Amino acid sequence: MSKKVKVARNNEEKIYEIGYHLISSIAEESVPKETDKIKEYLAKEKAAIISEGAAKLRPLAYSIKKSFQGTYKVFDKAYFGFIKFELPEEGEVTKIDEKLKNNENILRYIVVKTARENTMYSPKITVFKDVEGKGKPIAIKTEKTVLEAPASIEEIDKSIDELISDEVKV
Repeated sequence: MSKKVKVARNNEEKIYEIGYHLISSIAEESVPKETDKIKEYLAKEKAAIISEGAAKLRPLAYSIKKSFQGTYKVFDKAYFGFIKFELPEEGEVTKIDEKLKNNENILRYIVVKTARENTMYSPKITVFKDVEGKGKPIAIKTEKTVLEAPASIEEIDKSIDELISDEVKV
């Protein structure tokens, strides 16, 4: 498996994230040791760890074959974890990539350039426009709440007409 890793330009921050799957045949007690090996690869390149997610056993979306000394094993689950880190100017992500590739306990991995900020998913809140003109939103929809009554075709058409007329006036 060949991977291409983009290297940041000299004047940009070099923030990366490794997402990895460890083979499921590893004993659960040994998973932190395997994660520590990945951290050692980062330490050799003087990387500073920003955040990490501990590896947890998860089912895979599809089976993955991996070669072990000439024979193939099929995996339906793996330990998934991630590590976000920053490399100094002299650090090389290609060296980290090469070490990950040669680790026989890593089933799959990916190294991506990312932002320092937390990029985890947060729920979005949708506020619906006031179609009755009373100055208050009709409903606020989140993951936990839903609209109490479905809108009729006439209400939807009226809302669309108002939105279109607002755009034309501007």
